[in-house]
Amino acid sequence: MMKNKMIYILPVLLLIGYFGYQYFLSYGIEEISTKELEALLLEENDDYFFVDVREVHEYEEAHIEGMANVPLSRLESTYSSVPKDKTVVIICRSGKRSLEAANILKGKGYDDLVHVKGGMLTWDGEVTS
Repeated sequence: MMKNKMIYILPVLLLIGYFGYQYFLSYGIEEISTKELEALLLEENDDYFFVDVREVHEYEEAHIEGMANVPLSRLESTYSSVPKDKTVVIICRSGKRSLEAANILKGKGYDDLVHVKGGMLTWDGEVTS
């Protein structure tokens, strides 16, 4: 009887753990779409700092104009190039590295962090190389 219950309980617990972990990762980090990013870029507001955390070769292939390239692989040693007094908007290829970068910056004392859901894969605007 206990084995039968475990078949149902274990998947439920795994799902709760997975979604709890995902929520924990993004806690305190705003998430926006690429359409919302496009609107922010058009505002030309000095309160924002836009960061592309893809590797240099990815950035050089195609990037959004106005994005500073601070590769995730170097962020731990170069994070001071990212201003703390601005809202930091972070993009990557798919959204995973931008969330990781946001968590690194959060750990370094940054408060106003935004990551772009879907990353460059969902960007429909112009790119530059």
